[in-house]
Amino acid sequence: MKILYIITSTNAGGTEKALLELIRRIDRDEYEVYVCSLKRPGVFAKRIEEAADGFYSLGLAEAGGIKAVLTFLPALVRLIRLSRRVRPMIIHSFLFRANILGRFAARVAGVPIVISSIRVIESDKHYKHIIDRLTSSMVNRYMAVSEAARKFTIKHVRVCPDKIVTVYNGIDCSAVLQGNSNGFTINKALINIALIGRFDRQKGHVTLIKAVKTISARHPDIRVYFFGEGPDEIRIKTIVKQERLSEYIIFVGVTEEISRCIAQMDIIVLPSLWEGLPNVLLEAMAEARPVVASRIEGIDEVVLDGKTGILFKPGDARALAQALLRLIEDRQLAEEMGMAGKKRVLEQFPLEKTVKETEAVYRSLIMMEKSD
Repeated sequence: MKILYIITSTNAGGTEKALLELIRRIDRDEYEVYVCSLKRPGVFAKRIEEAADGFYSLGLAEAGGIKAVLTFLPALVRLIRLSRRVRPMIIHSFLFRANILGRFAARVAGVPIVISSIRVIESDKHYKHIIDRLTSSMVNRYMAVSEAARKFTIKHVRVCPDKIVTVYNGIDCSAVLQGNSNGFTINKALINIALIGRFDRQKGHVTLIKAVKTISARHPDIRVYFFGEGPDEIRIKTIVKQERLSEYIIFVGVTEEISRCIAQMDIIVLPSLWEGLPNVLLEAMAEARPVVASRIEGIDEVVLDGKTGILFKPGDARALAQALLRLIEDRQLAEEMGMAGKKRVLEQFPLEKTVKETEAVYRSLIMMEKSD
């Protein structure tokens, strides 16, 4: 059976990494795997190409908004042609633009099974909910990355509960522990903290910057590393300079293998305003790093507040500073939370479970299609 995976980009991100791990481990005696990236090849493109039976890129620019609208039809035409050439049994798409394009391409190209993955809870993007709702009849099954994402989709997209299943992200802990840092090193005598995520309002960089201003007055040996890239990078760098925090906040850029970098940190922070189920928290917990994250839907299914990490009210820089100070000044508590987090990931979020549940969805839909 041929599967065509459609993803918005192959940049360094949780969704991209999740797809890479899935296609590396899916039963290749049962499935042929093809991947199409809507955008130009990113840092994960080469590895995805090596793992797949075929890799394609539509070459769209990173820009969204009106440019994304203007490129919709040309991209759709190319995706229809690709679908007719590959002739997959299943189109499985990830992220909003890929989900919508994949549905129309499947309908025109005659692909019998369409799966849309819901990776992020975008509560303020009402136009996306409307578009999703209007095209939901083209989808055979939704796969939500968390129970919160599933419930949100049922409510706002008005998807029938039987049509959407939850398949959590999974982590290959053995691979995490064998990672490398690509030459990234830090001064371990300092207090090292990291925020890993694209520079976007969603990730809450400004909240952490405000917290750092408070913490640095009490702990001048703090160093906070921002890993990633994105549309808000220039703005965030400007704010750091304006707040005179360049000594404390370091911009690292994109790192393909992040696990060894995580392992060098004392604390991992994710002050997001919304999420689905962030891979970076699973990776941090797998490395026995204590985490501090926003108390939002999706994250609270991973982090047990007070046990595997600390949750705080999103956007509350004072609460974030207090949470970080608690871990900085109580290293035994930080170590205990880190070890509890590792145990939780090993038991509840193994990658093998994710792959197995995904394959079960494929088989059930294929059986339904054959019975029809």
